[in-house]
Amino acid sequence: MGVTEKLKKALQQDLMDYRAIPFWSWNNELKENELVQQIDQMQEAGAGGFIMHARLGLTTEYLGKKWFSCIGACLNRAKELGMNAWVYDENGWPSGFVGGKLLEIESYRAQFLEYEIKSYFEESAFAVFVESDGGYERVNAPQKGGARYHTIYLRTSPANTDILNPEVVDAFIQETYEKYYERFKDSFGKELTGFFTDEPQYYRWGTPYSRMIAKAYREKYGEDVKDGLIWLFLHAERGYEFRIRYYTIANDLYVENFYKKLYDWCTDHNCKLTGHTIEENHLWAQMLGGAGCMPTYEYEHIPAIDCLSKKCETELGVKQLGSVASQLGIKQVLTESFGCAGYDVTPRELKSLGELQYFNGVNLLCHHLFPYSIAGQAKHDHPPIFSKHSNWWNGFRTFNDHFAKLGYIVANTEENYDVLVIHPMRSVYLDWVRGEAEKSVQDLERAFEETLQILRKNGILFQLADERLLSRYGKVENGKLVVGKNAYDTVIVPTMKNISATTVDLLKAYHGKLLVENIPAWVDGVKAECSL
Repeated sequence: MGVTEKLKKALQQDLMDYRAIPFWSWNNELKENELVQQIDQMQEAGAGGFIMHARLGLTTEYLGKKWFSCIGACLNRAKELGMNAWVYDENGWPSGFVGGKLLEIESYRAQFLEYEIKSYFEESAFAVFVESDGGYERVNAPQKGGARYHTIYLRTSPANTDILNPEVVDAFIQETYEKYYERFKDSFGKELTGFFTDEPQYYRWGTPYSRMIAKAYREKYGEDVKDGLIWLFLHAERGYEFRIRYYTIANDLYVENFYKKLYDWCTDHNCKLTGHTIEENHLWAQMLGGAGCMPTYEYEHIPAIDCLSKKCETELGVKQLGSVASQLGIKQVLTESFGCAGYDVTPRELKSLGELQYFNGVNLLCHHLFPYSIAGQAKHDHPPIFSKHSNWWNGFRTFNDHFAKLGYIVANTEENYDVLVIHPMRSVYLDWVRGEAEKSVQDLERAFEETLQILRKNGILFQLADERLLSRYGKVENGKLVVGKNAYDTVIVPTMKNISATTVDLLKAYHGKLLVENIPAWVDGVKAECSL
């Protein structure tokens, strides 16, 4: 039997695990018989499962008695139909606050920093600095001579939990994941496939801070993190080393104390973790969630992104995701897609958006969204919608069949890439200022996108290497740079100001094709002569 015949036969088999799992918006008073009917509708339309998602408009008590009764009814129907049922792990987003319950504990709330220049010393401020010898010195009392006081305030969010704190994440698991396991443990790893965690983040609306960052900084460097906080608000080379330290610690805590904890719990309880961080499509925007998204994919059984609107903005998000999944040998990769594309979007447009992502390595589709109800505000909840209310419902089966087959092909195709591009995320740490957001690193962002465009326009297939993952899985072997399961004979260092010492050591040991757009001037935030 030839390759074509084998593929045709394979595509005729049960492709349930490659069929779409829509966001199923539970957005009204829930009725079990209605839920079961909608599961039947999704199955008839070619879905392989669903994600039970508490959302705007829900009046049934979240995690209450009726809630779990409805979950049980849906799991029973999923079992009967052989479908994959997933639980969205929060009431809204970002994940981590148990529908508001954990916010009642003030020490669990996320913290952030604000900065002002004052003409007077404010004793109640979190940290106060004055200019000294071309730099800044933290002071604890008023100074003589009419000094300007660079004043930093510690604020607390009323709406976000500190997910860098392992105690908070343990409580989140106890109040959410454990509650499902207590009631449905016999379904775990069967019809209850796993959990979807959505947009976990430190504090995206200000300069992030956490007691855990302060603790880790003291343990690692023997210094008070307060002494360097001024550098988070200023553009100054003298602050680069502190910035690298600070945001590297923040990213490590984000990965280890949130993603890894959930991943380990799911592994231990025979289920899977999927979901995504926020704003994956731009370098600057990744600073809003956890100072980089690529390292999180190591700790998801099915790593995911979202790709919303008609444009998906850039290909960076899916390229990052596909690279890590390929390097770590992760077979399934999910995209939450199509939300915000509007009611006027056409099936042809949606098909092209999906195929763009599948070309870059995605192989499982989550439609945003299938509404339980379109009453009230639900009509305006990030359309389009994928239910019987849609004007092309009768063609939805064909749409889903197409992506199920495409997903199977992508997931079961061996990838071979010769070119590896070092990802410049750590360079973003040097200059990113929350108040300026995109503007603060626009030159770096533009240069990186130009490099990727040149590769694409010339038909050069490539993958990206995150420096944290490179330090964990990178090595030189048989003249190639190996990252996990993949080996590359060409490495590109794009325009970047900073590079990690571990990356420098690896590139020095590598004697293959090395293309360097510029020699980074800083190594881990320290000015250095970097010879690659």
